[in-house]
Amino acid sequence: EAAGILKAVITQNVDGLHTSAGSRNVIELHGNIWRVKCCNTACSFKSLLSKPPERVPPKCPRCGSLLRPDVVWFGEPLPPEAWEKAVTEASRADLVIVIGTSGVVMPAALIPTVVKDKGGRIVEINISESAITPIADVFTRCRASEVLPKIIEGLGLTTRNT
Repeated sequence: EAAGILKAVITQNVDGLHTSAGSRNVIELHGNIWRVKCCNTACSFKSLLSKPPERVPPKCPRCGSLLRPDVVWFGEPLPPEAWEKAVTEASRADLVIVIGTSGVVMPAALIPTVVKDKGGRIVEINISESAITPIADVFTRCRASEVLPKIIEGLGLTTRNT
């Protein structure tokens, strides 16, 4: 990202580790477990937690309703702004690297298809084939921790300037 090669990270992970690792343009399709939001849909309160809540269950400081993790639960739609941003980034991508996914969780699994439909290429890094493999231009069967350092090295970068 710092070298101008990586433009965005689109993730289904909710742990916030991409941001903790220093990535700036992170699109968290399924939310972030370290954020809370008010259960009252009329209230727009959201907050990033720096420590566990003092009161359990936590209450909204604005309206008194319960707070819940700001993550997408099964059956809930993705946050529209995250989905729109992900589709925009995928539409612009020359290349997407898909790492460690089954490729079946919808609608996130559509992101590689958006890239492909716009003329981009797909590199899949996974320990086993996925639903993405048939449309991937390159499939590498291995752990990301083994191949990503080699990609960085091949680009002439070091982990200090990436």
